[in-house]
Amino acid sequence: MIFFDIETAPLMASEMNERMPDFKARANLKDEAKIEADIKEKRDKFFDEAALSPFTGRVCAFGYAAAEDYKVTLVHYNGREKGEKAILIKFWNLYVNSEDTFVGFNIANFDLPFLIRRSYVHDITMPSDVYHPAYRRYGKRFIDMMDYWRLTNYQERISLSNFAVHVGLKPKEESGKFFHEWIKGDEDDVKKAEDYLTNDVELTRSVYRRIGLAA
Repeated sequence: MIFFDIETAPLMASEMNERMPDFKARANLKDEAKIEADIKEKRDKFFDEAALSPFTGRVCAFGYAAAEDYKVTLVHYNGREKGEKAILIKFWNLYVNSEDTFVGFNIANFDLPFLIRRSYVHDITMPSDVYHPAYRRYGKRFIDMMDYWRLTNYQERISLSNFAVHVGLKPKEESGKFFHEWIKGDEDDVKKAEDYLTNDVELTRSVYRRIGLAA
């Protein structure tokens, strides 16, 4: 069993500009200053949320750990945009060269579609058992911890940090919103990024164990 988590970053500025929509102000605004402010707000939101979409974001790191091993392995290229293809290849090779089940948190909604859609960009052939379009589901070797919170109620959602608190573990100390900035910073920033990703992987594994699953 392998526990994993990915981190994402915005695309390069040139790519972002190509994919940025033509923002228009709300139709009821007439004042020029308000029109400009509304457009700016929408543009700022586009850039602020870019890392959350595979159309405007990229994979900049992933971490993983075996169930029986305390060591967490990190794969990243200090935020360099050209490293994404190598990161994706390493992830799929890890999957192909293992018979383990891959466990993550909210991976059906975020990690897996992000990895797959970014693999399209780099013309990377994925293993045939990763996704089954005829059945609209991911392969049996993936376990999404979010499902253990939803319990068939797909409207229910929770963060990994809150799930940890719910089962008596410590919450995450901070958001990873600026992970992509840390990972390309100085030595201290890179260490901060690595510690953050390591904690996410370890927290996923701890929650898995805490709710009574064998790992």
